[in-house]
Amino acid sequence: MTELKLPELGEGIENGTVINIMVQVGDTVKAEQSLLEVETDKVVVEVPSDAAGVVAEIMVQVGDQVAQGVPMVRLEAGDTPKTTKMSAEDVSTMVVAPEVKTELAKQEAIVKSAVSEIKLPSLGEGIEKGTIIAIHVGKGDIISAEQILMEVETDKVVVEVPSDFGGEIIKILVNIGDEIDEGTPIIQISSTSSDPPGEGANIVLEEAVPEVEKITTIETPIVNLKSGTREGKFRASPLARKIAREIGIDIATMPLTSGSNRISVQDVKNYAKSINQSSATTGPAMTMAVLPDLSKWGTIRSESMTGIMQATSKNMSMSWSNIPHAWLQEKVDITYLEQKRQAHKGAFKAQGSSLTITGILVKVVAKALEDFPIFNASIDTQNRAIVYKNYINIGVAVDTDRGLLVPVLKDANHKSITNISLELGNLAEKVKSKKISAEELDGATFTISNLGGIGTSAIFPLVSFPQVAILGVASSSTEAVHMDGQFQPRLIMPLTIGFDHRIINGADAARFLKHVKTLLEDWFVWNL
Repeated sequence: MTELKLPELGEGIENGTVINIMVQVGDTVKAEQSLLEVETDKVVVEVPSDAAGVVAEIMVQVGDQVAQGVPMVRLEAGDTPKTTKMSAEDVSTMVVAPEVKTELAKQEAIVKSAVSEIKLPSLGEGIEKGTIIAIHVGKGDIISAEQILMEVETDKVVVEVPSDFGGEIIKILVNIGDEIDEGTPIIQISSTSSDPPGEGANIVLEEAVPEVEKITTIETPIVNLKSGTREGKFRASPLARKIAREIGIDIATMPLTSGSNRISVQDVKNYAKSINQSSATTGPAMTMAVLPDLSKWGTIRSESMTGIMQATSKNMSMSWSNIPHAWLQEKVDITYLEQKRQAHKGAFKAQGSSLTITGILVKVVAKALEDFPIFNASIDTQNRAIVYKNYINIGVAVDTDRGLLVPVLKDANHKSITNISLELGNLAEKVKSKKISAEELDGATFTISNLGGIGTSAIFPLVSFPQVAILGVASSSTEAVHMDGQFQPRLIMPLTIGFDHRIINGADAARFLKHVKTLLEDWFVWNL
């Protein structure tokens, strides 16, 4: 029996947090094979095995903080494990001599009919669990790859869970109403497809072990042609593509380390992590203050944050710590605009929509972004470049009982106020009924936060990374304005532009805000 302990992690680093365990009890490992990943306040370190053997016990869990020298894995030497894992792709990528082809064909047939587990995939950034609200298949059903198995509701969206491969449903492991975490097994499938199971599938072979031993102990050499780079076509889940796109990784050229042509979310995260580790070191990591014991001064109660609240907290903390914010304010006379809006409200209502100030702002801001493209850009700090987007997607912040949601109007600069008003109404209804999809919350290049309906007199919103600007709108009020030699009552709307001072200076922000003001006040230029 061999105990593998946490090795020295570096100068002045005595402990770390386990963030990924790469093996399971029963796995056969080689010397120097990576067993788990440990994160310190500086780097993420892969912990290799000091010896070859079979994993007998895993003594830590993801999230554990362990000190240098603490035992983490026990290995047994010698015996082949009773349970092994092998995918159909593992078999198909082996090149063998003629005398073992028959045995290899038998093994491939066994693997293809193996029972596999489908696990709950990642549901989105900052969302770790959801509730089963619908199950669309039953035991004995024959399903195809990408067929929808069930629906899972989070605090943010309802997600359809597809199958990564075809086969027969052997067992459904969850029930409607169950709240489950990401990675929880949900369905067992007897795979009959020629396609290998994708990410989230866990093939368990018991009876196939003797056949594996027969093949691998034959004297004729077996050469595995798998390499760390992708060859030809590849597969990737929609979430993996989305995350890669959002963090600036070209998924089409990303190297693989998992030994297959399927790119998982974890592959993308690992690749991004490796890029960050190889880049120049930034400032020290921000540490979160520990909450004191508040019960010392009186009674308290604690409520868990919703998934939306957790995601908002994480995103706003990242934005505040990474973006040097600055703000400018301006007052806009919308007296004529409000008269025009009131005159057209009935026509919009007859078409099933509402003509709102927010809808007009979306149109105005989209036009302003065409004229000031730097406000629609993002900063690529790694390559020291500014990325200009040839599309304009406006996010509109919506306050809900579950937290802040920001549905996005795609290509807003190509839409009329009529179409914008209809789309805003549809998105608002989806948010209210919890039917908004993840795709409808992603991809914003600029955000509008309108708190005018609540009655606030000023707003200083935070820019949402990787955007570089946000428009805050406060409540309109009647003010006395000196015009034509006398004071007149005018409807005034306060605006605030929040911006990333790294690439937008005060003069640029002032010109942008003045341009928005001009467009709003010159109401006659709008073709409603």
